[in-house]
Order: sequence, then structure tokens, then C-alpha cells
Amino acid sequence: MTFDELELDLRLLPGVVAVGFAHPNGSDCADDPVVVEVQVGPDASDDVARDVTRLAIRHLGSPVAVEIVRWGDGPPIPPETRLRVLEVSTDLECGEVAVHLARGDERAIGRASTSHGLLGVAEATMHAIRTYVPDLTYLAGWARTVETTPDRRFIVVASVTDPHTQSHLRGAAEGRTPLEAAANATLAALNRTISRKL
Repeated sequence: MTFDELELDLRLLPGVVAVGFAHPNGSDCADDPVVVEVQVGPDASDDVARDVTRLAIRHLGSPVAVEIVRWGDGPPIPPETRLRVLEVSTDLECGEVAVHLARGDERAIGRASTSHGLLGVAEATMHAIRTYVPDLTYLAGWARTVETTPDRRFIVVASVTDPHTQSHLRGAAEGRTPLEAAANATLAALNRTISRKL
């Protein structure tokens, strides 16, 4: 399955603002459909569900279920119960990356080693998330830059795994730096799952 390539193609569709992938009930069985979750803005085509389905089948070659969430006029506004990335910083002397998250006026910081590259950013993001969701079972799996746009924005895809259920969630996001994009992508993979517990 080429989730990275599918993610990039979906983001090229007019109006697409966010993409996520999941297996229902945490199953990774090849016979179970992959759930492709796409959020679109008001400028999305009326045929976006058909276009997403066509691309998903072409890339994944397996059963798919498509969920389209349409936002109203203007840019999407995250609900108050969603976490957001405030800042990603590095301390080269300590060899540490710090991810600062917020929920309303509350703040949390997660830290990890810079030696792990973008995975370290994902790990730091997970640590910060656990401030709000202490019983979170997901662990950082991987994170990689999949594209650099002509205006020097970086697109990163991140994956997290629940070792108990062997379920995987993936998110993609862009940022001014690969580190910022990795933090946003990790949060994008989990935001929908953890929003029920915030």
C-alpha cells in the first residue's frame, strides 16, 4: 500500500485540507477496508468523494471506505477540544527537541532526543499529548518528509501504532520546517482519536 503517494495525490485535489487513514476496529487484515478520511473546504468539488475513492482504489488496490467531512465558509476552525502545535524547538547542546502543544489556555511540552531525527519529533509530540491523555496507548512509529513545495514548505507523513491492537494511524501535514511538519503530522494522526478524551 502506498499511503504516502496517495496522501500527496489527495492533497492535490481542490479544497482538500486534511487527510487521514485508519483500519476499522484497529484491524490490519488485508480483506478489511482502509478508511480514507478527507476534510475539505468550501472550494471542494461536488465530485470529491468520487475522486477520492478512485485515487484510493488505484493506489491501495484493496477495499476502501471514504469519509468526507465538509467545512463551511472560510477556513476550518479546530474545535476547542483539539490540541494544536504552538512551537517546535531544539537544544543542540542537550541534543533535545521540544514540542509545545496547547488546548485552550493550557500548555504542555514533550521532549525527545534529536538523534532520532523526525521520529524524535513524533516521540516528543506523543509525550506532550500524554499530558492531556495519560492512558494513550499509541507509540510513535515513523515520520518522513515526502515533499518540499516550491515555496519551501515541507510535507511530512507520520505513523503511530497501538502495540496492543496492532492498529496504525497516519497523518500528514505541512510546516515551515520538517520538524514543525512532523509535529503537526503526528498530531493529525491522533487528533480525531484523542478528541473524545479531551
